[in-house]
Amino acid sequence: MPFVSIILSAAISSALLPAIIHFAHKYKLYDRINERKIHNGDIPRLGGVGITLSFLVAYGIIGSLEGIRADEFSRQYHLWPVLSAGTALFVLGLVDDLIDLRARIKFIVQSLAALFIMSFGFRFRVILIPWGKGMIDLGILSFPITYIWIIGVTNAINLIDGLDGLAGGIALISSMTFGIFYWAQGMAIAADISMALAGAAAGFLIYNTAPARIFMGDSGSLFLGFSLAFLPLLGQRSDGAEIGLISASTTLAIPIFDTLIAIYRRKRAGISFFTSDKGHFHHILLRKFQSVSKAVLCIYSINVLLSGAALSTIFLGRDRSFPVKIAALILVGSALFVLNAINTRHPGTSEDGGGLKGRLRS
Repeated sequence: MPFVSIILSAAISSALLPAIIHFAHKYKLYDRINERKIHNGDIPRLGGVGITLSFLVAYGIIGSLEGIRADEFSRQYHLWPVLSAGTALFVLGLVDDLIDLRARIKFIVQSLAALFIMSFGFRFRVILIPWGKGMIDLGILSFPITYIWIIGVTNAINLIDGLDGLAGGIALISSMTFGIFYWAQGMAIAADISMALAGAAAGFLIYNTAPARIFMGDSGSLFLGFSLAFLPLLGQRSDGAEIGLISASTTLAIPIFDTLIAIYRRKRAGISFFTSDKGHFHHILLRKFQSVSKAVLCIYSINVLLSGAALSTIFLGRDRSFPVKIAALILVGSALFVLNAINTRHPGTSEDGGGLKGRLRS
């Protein structure tokens, strides 16, 4: 019931958020304004509460309706560790939203969460290729690759949460992509889980598109990032994968490349990775379009094309879809690196684009 999942989760999310917005205003739980942020006014940053609760409630309801099949799926995949780890990251982000934790503490908790779910067998075991045996067995490399994937994607979503509707929209498109993968492969419960996350993001976007009434905060970005990192791991098998590392990377190419470029940019500048700047892809588009909505829609469009490339496996088969995904990764990665190089040599003179239709953050 993937379409029931997305509708149910979106309905719960959109119903919860007005109450959360009211609560945040009542207790003045607003996003902190500092030298890195340019939004005006008091904007709540507790959107992650609505996202997480709506996903968990929708998952519980769908699991109950699915009955025996859901029980068998849960026993096979040990979903309780994943839900526990995801909830732990939500709590971590919520605490950070309220009292501003040190980056080292957040990294340690993320690492523990990643190692915890890996200990239950959730990891990339192979890379699917169109020649030879059809796959490369990662062997012991499975562990560091999966660890880097989980930590990287979790933080990539956190980093790209810089414009109204951006991180939520990427989460919506990407989780729907994974859901369609699983639905096409006949993995109904995995599709339901993916679509429930998509619905949670969709309900949030009603209140987060420019000008936003609420931000997701770290509670939302860490939960969404961890969930998006985990969803492809649902399809792993000892002898193959319904969603391989390349397909998953293609789907999430924008936040992944944006993070890699940020690491390179900050290292070259001799500053800490945790030092914020305004050289991200969305900042460059913002200076180009002078509109938050146009910049976000541009990124949505690219993400949809990347998702189409990732889903080409369903329509073209593994052999013909492989070069499509590789070409998409090379094209997007090269474009972002070139834009970063141009922006580094000729940085924009305006931080906010001069009266933007929306709000710019970190």
